[in-house]
Amino acid sequence: MQRTGLYYPYVHFRDAAWIKAAALYLPEMARVVPEGFRVSDPEHVRVLRDELGFVQDIDPADAVEAASRHLLRVVEERGEELRNRFGVTVQQDVVDAEPSPPGARMRVGTGAHHARSPWGRPLAGLYPGEMSPELRRALFEAGLAARRERNSFTHGAPGVWLGMDPALAWVYKCALTAELAARTAFLPVTDQEAAHTAVDPWDTERMAAVLLGGAPAPAGTGDLAGRIGVLSVRCVLPAGLGGVPAEKIVALRKTYEPEFLAYTDAVARTAADLREELAGIRSPQALDTYVRQAVHREFDVELVKLRKAMNGVGLQTITTSVSTTFDTPTSAALLSGLIGTVGGTMAGSAAGIVAGVGATAVGILGGARGRRDAALAASPVSFLLRVENGLNPDTAVRRIGRALRRGAGAGG
Repeated sequence: MQRTGLYYPYVHFRDAAWIKAAALYLPEMARVVPEGFRVSDPEHVRVLRDELGFVQDIDPADAVEAASRHLLRVVEERGEELRNRFGVTVQQDVVDAEPSPPGARMRVGTGAHHARSPWGRPLAGLYPGEMSPELRRALFEAGLAARRERNSFTHGAPGVWLGMDPALAWVYKCALTAELAARTAFLPVTDQEAAHTAVDPWDTERMAAVLLGGAPAPAGTGDLAGRIGVLSVRCVLPAGLGGVPAEKIVALRKTYEPEFLAYTDAVARTAADLREELAGIRSPQALDTYVRQAVHREFDVELVKLRKAMNGVGLQTITTSVSTTFDTPTSAALLSGLIGTVGGTMAGSAAGIVAGVGATAVGILGGARGRRDAALAASPVSFLLRVENGLNPDTAVRRIGRALRRGAGAGG
């Protein structure tokens, strides 16, 4: 089954290259948008959302009660310990940090004044609709949250925020994401390397262990499809993907939809096989090793085979032939001799020779297309080759087309 991604722990996507890459291996991307929350998307996200339907907003209301219940129990049972580590002082009114795993480096905004914990840590903000009223009251009463009127990450959007320690906010966001994923069968994915932990359930014991015991969130196998997808597509992406227009991503998805669906099916199958094989492994390092081995075996090797098949149908030969015809001194001399021999007739003119060469190349290319299409249709990674050719600026077919147009006087 092809899985819809569920972005966390934020609402707004933090990395332009990441969301563009995600659109090349996930059918859709859902994100958690509570009722009343105003999104402010940059242009590339609006293009993926409006022209491809890739970005979908989902209200977390159905999962809020369950996630809130878990954290509420931790507050009730171990509130003093939590306050000693994550207590909030009432100072400035600006939320100026984002949810971050315990011990991780925080992303801090540009506000001049920060709401801070007693240890000087800027506070993260959660939207009230992400929590139950009971949990909000308990956090206020325990000194673990305070109302804040401004959030430096929301571009001036009005509203009241719950300012709290970034680690406490992060654990709750992971719990909310896990509850929502369990109800939707969406696949939690993130552009934050330290946050790949929302897939397995976050119950009361796990929250307490991570917040108070310093225990790392255990590695799980639920996010394998996302990890396989991003690793498999990464090998064909240009280095400057963040600067590639989102319209190119949209065009690739729409033009090669059958190949995209075949590729995402292959990702899902690989993830399902690994999930069964690795069910008992809890070491993150071991899981990463097995995932990378599977991606190499199922995608990298297949892509190398497909590239060789494309060269085998004559595309490389045509490129070399056209380049030689128009660029070498020998060809220029031959062209001059022919013009001198047959005078001003069309058959002996430069345009006639170029037209003949062009027709030959196009004929060869046309004969190769059938074999090329058969090879593409038979490969589960053909969409990756489409991505490689579509996003990298200088493919073989483009070079052929430009050479033929220049030679015929059509311009570049």
